Amino acid sequence: MKKILILGGGFSGIYTAKNLQKQNLDGFEIELISDNNYFIFQPLLPEVASGTIYSSDAVTPIRQMLKGIKYRNAEISGIDFKNKKVSILQGFKKSTHFIDYDHLIIALGQVSNLDIVKGLKDHAFTMRSLQDAYDLRNHILGCLELADVTSNKDLKKRLLNIVVIGGGFSGVETIGEIKEMIDRLIPYYSSIKKSDLKFHIVEFADQLLPDMDKKVGQYTLKKFKKNNINVHLKTALEEVTQYQVFLSDKKNIATHTVISTIGSTVSKLIKDCNLSLQHGKIITKGSLEVEGLDNVWAVGDAALIPNKDKKNMLYKKKKIAYAPPNAQFAVRQGKLLAKNIKAKILGDNLSDFHYTSKGSLASLGSRDGVGKIFFITVKGFVAWLIWRAFYLSFLPSFATKIRVLTGWIVEFLVPRNAVMTRALKNDAVAYQNFKKGDVVFKEGMIADGFYIVTKGSFKNTFTKTSSGKKFTKFYKVNDHFGARVLLSGSRRTGTIEALEDSKVVKIDRDTFKVMNKHFIPIKDYFTNYIKDNFKKLD
Repeated sequence: MKKILILGGGFSGIYTAKNLQKQNLDGFEIELISDNNYFIFQPLLPEVASGTIYSSDAVTPIRQMLKGIKYRNAEISGIDFKNKKVSILQGFKKSTHFIDYDHLIIALGQVSNLDIVKGLKDHAFTMRSLQDAYDLRNHILGCLELADVTSNKDLKKRLLNIVVIGGGFSGVETIGEIKEMIDRLIPYYSSIKKSDLKFHIVEFADQLLPDMDKKVGQYTLKKFKKNNINVHLKTALEEVTQYQVFLSDKKNIATHTVISTIGSTVSKLIKDCNLSLQHGKIITKGSLEVEGLDNVWAVGDAALIPNKDKKNMLYKKKKIAYAPPNAQFAVRQGKLLAKNIKAKILGDNLSDFHYTSKGSLASLGSRDGVGKIFFITVKGFVAWLIWRAFYLSFLPSFATKIRVLTGWIVEFLVPRNAVMTRALKNDAVAYQNFKKGDVVFKEGMIADGFYIVTKGSFKNTFTKTSSGKKFTKFYKVNDHFGARVLLSGSRRTGTIEALEDSKVVKIDRDTFKVMNKHFIPIKDYFTNYIKDNFKKLD
């Protein structure tokens, strides 16, 4: 039996599979591969992060959506177009398997590209997955908990400054939801006043929601200012460090919470396939075929698809309009692709993609919204209700619709849930950026990690030794610090300060201790290193 293989479980992949099933293609098996066994409606992620709905309500099991279609939960590791094979890693031990195909559909979406700004990758949260929403929610609740009890004014300021990068749909909806959540939780934190909270949204264009008309952008700006959200238009993000973000208007914001909704590209898998890319997307024909390859198709966010409707364009070059990356267009692409694959099999002519958007809407938080439906601009509470009805209609199963609708109703009646679903825990390995004068840690702090210098230099000032003397130690690239206190179980005995713009890789305490205990060369190295370099502390 021949095989139609679909890579990706997002809107375009799921709806392509469902429509292919309707075509009743005799002699063909349809198989979909995704590394998640659930479908997630990404526009609901800000509501998951803010606690408006539960995470389980925003997802639908793929197997329930694709009855009669083979589904495989696996990681896609490579594509061999010449031999028409896809390599995958599956199972607990990630063993390699190869799957042959006759038609291949690439619906892998895009991934965050945070390398576009210095330090963004190391310090920013993103909003692309369920885990992202979890992590952001737990982080913000952790910031509120610490801000309520700390006596350090600088720390409290950083904890209560929230910065969102990108003023498009995702950025606007994220900051709106997060602000509403925090505003509703503040009465439960006795030491935090509303005036302590600062919300910022940074957008390079001259308006918020730049893909929509000026009136929509102006209304959004007006509402955000009324809700005490600081808006930075015509402003670029230049750098992110452990304690601050730096903007192109020479301003800097002290913060521990940076949320990035900018920067998208195709996955490394697609880049490694040497496909022709433009604007970070796979170049396709209007028929959804990938240029230069037979029986290979691309849909969704990963594909640059010409659209005959000139009113809805993502980019414009030589008077060619391209389909924007949203659910409306992905669903229609799936429907057309199923018809075109059947036409290709039967030897009939293929159709080009042509779709006119029914409109776009954005939630601004606090039961306010804005957008356009056809040519009509809608604002306020009515727009927010329409936005919810619109999103509800796009949820792919009746059970998911009921759960989300129930969550929305309950959210009207009861306070937001302020429970941290997991304890805050540092990553096992993480990069951190520091500006000149920034302090990595101070004397007396609990040792939480081991640091390796990858850029710049640091000074360690010891103020408490057995002899009562004070001395300094300097660290340059490839030097390290933090091991002695971690292994002795004591508190920090010195203060580490950056002497210039610097970067470190931090290995958390437990990970470092396991390595030191079980990898003898590392254990021997640190035993000798501490003995030779810290005699003055004895």
